[in-house]
Amino acid sequence: MGEAQRKRLDHVVLPRRLPGLALLERYFPSPADNQLDAELASFARAGDTVLDPWAGTGWTARRAIAAGMRAVVSDPSPFAQLAGQAFLLTPDAAAIEAAFGQLAASRRVDVPLRQHIEELYATRCATCRRPVVGEQFIWPRDADAPGRKMYRCANCDLSIGGPVERVAAVDEIDLAKLGIAPRPTDAPPPMEPIPIADAARDVDDVDEPDLDDELPPAPVGLTAGPSLDEDPAAPIGEAGEPPPPPPLEADAPTGHGAEGPRFASTVLPEPVAPQLTATDVRQGQHYQQLRDRFPVLDGRTELVEELLDLYTARNLYALQTIANKIDAELRDPALAAVFRLALAACLLPASRLNGYPGRVASLRISGGHVRQPASRYQREANVWRLFESAVQDVRIAVAALGHDRRSARFAAGLEDLGGMAAANVLWIRCRPAVIGQYLPPDHVDMVLASVPDAPSVDELSFEYLATAWLIGREAAETLRLEPLFGSAPARSDGAEATALRHAMASAAGALKPDGWFVVLLEGDDPDRLLAAATSGAAAGLELVDVIHRESRRSGDAVTLHFRKPSAEDRLRDAVQPSPLRLGAEEGHLTYPELADAIDRSAVELLRARGEPAGLTRIAAAVLLGLQRSGLLRRVAAGRGNGEADGEPPQDARLERGGAALLATLLREELWRDEHRSLLRLGDADRPQWWLREPELAESPLADRVEWSTFSILSTAGRLDEQGFLDRIYALFPGLDSPDEELVRACLAAYAARGERGQLRTDDDLSHRLEDHARIIGLLVDYAHRIGLRAWVSKREHDRPYEGGTLLARLHDDERRAYLPLVIRAPAEALGAVDALWYRRGRLAFLFEVEWTAMIGEAVLRRGRQIPPGDQQARFLVFPAERTELIRLKLERSPWLRAEVAEQNWHFLKWQHLETMIGLEQAGLDRMEPLLGLDPLIERGGQQLTMFGE
Repeated sequence: MGEAQRKRLDHVVLPRRLPGLALLERYFPSPADNQLDAELASFARAGDTVLDPWAGTGWTARRAIAAGMRAVVSDPSPFAQLAGQAFLLTPDAAAIEAAFGQLAASRRVDVPLRQHIEELYATRCATCRRPVVGEQFIWPRDADAPGRKMYRCANCDLSIGGPVERVAAVDEIDLAKLGIAPRPTDAPPPMEPIPIADAARDVDDVDEPDLDDELPPAPVGLTAGPSLDEDPAAPIGEAGEPPPPPPLEADAPTGHGAEGPRFASTVLPEPVAPQLTATDVRQGQHYQQLRDRFPVLDGRTELVEELLDLYTARNLYALQTIANKIDAELRDPALAAVFRLALAACLLPASRLNGYPGRVASLRISGGHVRQPASRYQREANVWRLFESAVQDVRIAVAALGHDRRSARFAAGLEDLGGMAAANVLWIRCRPAVIGQYLPPDHVDMVLASVPDAPSVDELSFEYLATAWLIGREAAETLRLEPLFGSAPARSDGAEATALRHAMASAAGALKPDGWFVVLLEGDDPDRLLAAATSGAAAGLELVDVIHRESRRSGDAVTLHFRKPSAEDRLRDAVQPSPLRLGAEEGHLTYPELADAIDRSAVELLRARGEPAGLTRIAAAVLLGLQRSGLLRRVAAGRGNGEADGEPPQDARLERGGAALLATLLREELWRDEHRSLLRLGDADRPQWWLREPELAESPLADRVEWSTFSILSTAGRLDEQGFLDRIYALFPGLDSPDEELVRACLAAYAARGERGQLRTDDDLSHRLEDHARIIGLLVDYAHRIGLRAWVSKREHDRPYEGGTLLARLHDDERRAYLPLVIRAPAEALGAVDALWYRRGRLAFLFEVEWTAMIGEAVLRRGRQIPPGDQQARFLVFPAERTELIRLKLERSPWLRAEVAEQNWHFLKWQHLETMIGLEQAGLDRMEPLLGLDPLIERGGQQLTMFGE
């Protein structure tokens, strides 16, 4: 415990996410590497064994072995294990490039695989008639043939000086390649020309079928569109032009000669005769091979047929051909995993779920049937182009892992872990709830887990498709098929909390005494936070820290640090005196006991921060308060009064116990309109709470963060942005952590960036203090100009100003002024104000001069001690570069806004004050256009009107 506890991580670590694979980020989101590194460095050492019950794609194992540790990970998903192999075992990017070249050059029907697949999409340019490879074919929904094709023509691009994606109607060759007879010349066109729509607009995957999705017209030549009354075979152009070229024979995809089209050797034995019909794709070997890979329940094979019907015959053949080549050509398991992962990224874009226009819809299986796509048109994408792009994405993701990654060596059993040359990763494919059955008690040194959300139907559907297609039937049979076939029982509200409770109890049994159990929760879900905390307490773990990250930029998250008590800790707890449990009846929980704990924790949090807080942060404070008072374990293990004896509980709110009990009571207490201490603010979606009678325990959090920002920038020397963020968050541990928006606003208000991204500040403390004294001196001089008396705080008297001191600028009677006779307020509070203008019995102006945006002390502490009056006005004088930071502080603190309005505070920028004082004419009326964060003088044209002289 000693070393780990001395350097315990207790603050927010902002994620620095590396370029990743979009497929995995969508279905298996992972924590950032720097977060995992920070946790491992704080709670484990090289040589320790780290357990992750929710392995996902192996992110914890990868960072653990990079730090010289051993990893034991578990996940029930075969596809997650495939992705884990790809990133744990993969060689460098050069090896991936070489393997891709090998795969592309492998022979398929006597030609390279790349050529064989691309010849499936071979077509000809509608303008120059040269062979090209189609990138997409647009199919109307439920149609038997595509209507448009998209391609790029290098020859035509040279004529216009740049690459252009071209759209044209399919021709006879395109139809012949699909085994479809061409239209007779007198038949109407298959698709009418449609006005060009905004193809860039985004169409959601749940759009209604009648959405007005439109296609671009098929161009004739470069620009013109065909007319319905026009003969397609008629020559283009006007009389007198050169005659059109003679009709060309059907162009082959990769060249042609006297012996016939080149595709005769790879795709079809010969061009399909027009009178023939297309062969049923279900009779193909690749179709039957795929069909056998999908397990079903109760013989409901129609689901498999619906899944395969999402693909055109051409794309189905291309995908399966590539999959077979990966199995046959790549003997290295790491490389095979990389290319299977890349092919998995092509499964949805290559299907009819790829709508036009719009994006790729999610695959959703419900009741044993596939939800059909809603788009009026679907894209048939070139599978090889998709695969090539996906391989490059995987290569980039692998290269982004850096040079600190170590090669993973998988162990066959727990006994293989250990030693310098031994295996360092043990992957167990099992549910988290049973991981403890594979490990001896008190064996691992640390548990580090990023708990995922419960999988959605879309995630389960894609996992079923990818696992069966790329790994096989045996692996797919281990998946949860009941939700897909509609035979799974409805999950109760507490199912996820129950699963989490069992998983944490199982993992905690394998953790050594005095070891650390770290849980990472992405998102802002207080229910998951409560479930994780009560699950840890039920497993006998001690909750030490709850760290809440608030950020619209990086995303919200919560980190919980648990420690497993040692024998000495349990003995110490057993012998130390325990406080009397007031309100407890025979050891059972009571509602007043928990309600008082919730109220006390929330009030302490809000007083310490000096600003409102959301539900998740208050829930975190409540959990820590319950842990300190010993109530958390009772909540986790408790049931309703009398439940143990089979009697109905005395209070129905305590019936369920655990996380459900705590969530119910927390919401019931916080949502009470007549709550004696708290006040609910904001909208119903993201409510916040504040004190009904506000008071400060110390300076507001926003002001503390601002001063810390200036201190770091002025003393740290060379510092980049990430180094600054690490330092600033280390100063605000636990629940004191500020949100990222506040931190970045403070950074923008003070930091200047060098050429290499180095941060510095142009604010020198000594110069700012001189500016502070100069502004006060200007206020004194202007008061005398307009016939008012002036007063300056005693702490400012000795400040130098224009060859003398500020005290020298005051008249004798002003130096002897007794302020309570001017303003009825405590002399101590008035004496802390920087400067005053007054005319006794008629008016009094209070000036707080700040070179920062730290206005909390002036408004929330001193300002509340001075009663406002009708003949009194207050002014906050600050530099213009602090405007946005002050604006943000006002937006985030309803208490500050209310006090500014009630105390009659006005904002005045230094620069405008100096401009006003520099004018020949003086008067109070000159101040009005200068007041406010957005004064009239800054609103265009007002400056000339005001300073007309």
